[in-house]
Amino acid sequence: MSRRLLIWLFAFTVLMAGGGFAVKEGWLNGWEMRLKEMMSSPGSRYSVAKFRLDLVDQFNYSRMAAKIPTLRVDPEMEAWLETEFPKIDTTDLNKVTAQVQEGMPRYYRVAVCAASSPSLRELLQRFHDYSQRAQPEMTHMAVVLRPRASGLMNEALLVLGQRLRDFSPEALSQSKDDEPFYSSCVHCKQPHFMKLSRAQRSMALECPKCHRKYAVIAADSTGKFHYVNEFLTGYSPPAVFAKNQSRVQQLFTIWSAVHSNCRYTNDPGAKPGSSYAKNEQTDCWQFADETQRLQRGDCEDSSIFLADWLMSRGFQVRVALGRYGDLGGHAWCVVKLEDREYLLESTESRPDPNDPPLASRVGSRYVPEVLFDRFAIYVPTSTGRSWKGDYWSANAWTRIEPRAELGADPILARAPVGTALRMGTQNLLEGSAAEGSHVSRMAFASPTSATLLNLGAIPTGAKDWRQSMVPLRAP
Repeated sequence: MSRRLLIWLFAFTVLMAGGGFAVKEGWLNGWEMRLKEMMSSPGSRYSVAKFRLDLVDQFNYSRMAAKIPTLRVDPEMEAWLETEFPKIDTTDLNKVTAQVQEGMPRYYRVAVCAASSPSLRELLQRFHDYSQRAQPEMTHMAVVLRPRASGLMNEALLVLGQRLRDFSPEALSQSKDDEPFYSSCVHCKQPHFMKLSRAQRSMALECPKCHRKYAVIAADSTGKFHYVNEFLTGYSPPAVFAKNQSRVQQLFTIWSAVHSNCRYTNDPGAKPGSSYAKNEQTDCWQFADETQRLQRGDCEDSSIFLADWLMSRGFQVRVALGRYGDLGGHAWCVVKLEDREYLLESTESRPDPNDPPLASRVGSRYVPEVLFDRFAIYVPTSTGRSWKGDYWSANAWTRIEPRAELGADPILARAPVGTALRMGTQNLLEGSAAEGSHVSRMAFASPTSATLLNLGAIPTGAKDWRQSMVPLRAP
């Protein structure tokens, strides 16, 4: 008899303890709602899908009232949570937060909330207070559920996060100051986030794990960022060369024309009067046609002009960004022609055909860190390499096509004059089919456009061309 009494007393104690815990956790109302749901008709029962929709609405109605952008459901996050939730211990939410950030590196900030209830309706109410918190930096949300206590309880894990945009030059151009971005190294595939200041007008992106560069970007005169190889747009001044000129003579003719007609300036900066024209934002890059029109620029501007023109004439050219002796950062061109490598300096001494600048002879003080042509950039294959003077070896340089390897390409084009496009490449010019070995004229694709330049007679044997001042092109 006493044994039965002890069993009943133990059962009563467990029941009372469970009831007390249920009261403490607020589950009595949940059990009441659960019983009502079980007794209702199947068509009116509260489903998991309806719970998810109502939870999203609950958060977004609160944010709309506070004039905060609404949250979007992230299917990628939900798929990851569905896989990982069975292994997650929600008793330590700090640990859960760390797990989410490690598993979803695209998220810069993460907030986690967990709740349990026998009823899905009551579970929705448990997230009400949390939904009223203003977290304007959060952009996405995800929620997963799992049964507990043999299906008698429902446990939900809610994750709010600031999902980073994929990095691209266009995203940086449109971003707010110090907005973080998500990227992934093309070398070691390490995902990471980055904070870039738009006040820094040219920069290299370097992986925090392997410490190798994988992209270089720069801003143009309007403040829009581009991958540096996109500054080579295919521009070539419309010119007719002598039929009997050799390739080396053409090389020196073009080099001399750029050298003589591009006055070096310590970066002319942004267009005067633009919102971009600030003292701390004067470093910008110019497209080749801009440099020709302005007849001035710094080392990278004249190098881009020279490289674009040479490439359009079929030369194998790369622009080098690196260091020149003890003078710091510099830009120059290298040309591979007839098994020789020429180092073309567009800002220094006058080109001399009698003293060709072979890279093997004049290039000891030039140490490139990045190369680029019209289609790709080239970065060193290893971070600790010593410079051997080879600009073209696949063993020394890794080729990267930023648009193909770092994201999809939006329409990038610099619009022709008078065309209202948000972005554009250059308005391509077509050279006239003029006869004569020393006279060059030009023709635009659009006959209504103003004349860009008019080259006069070129004396026989001249090593450079003189061009008149170019009228400003409409912005």
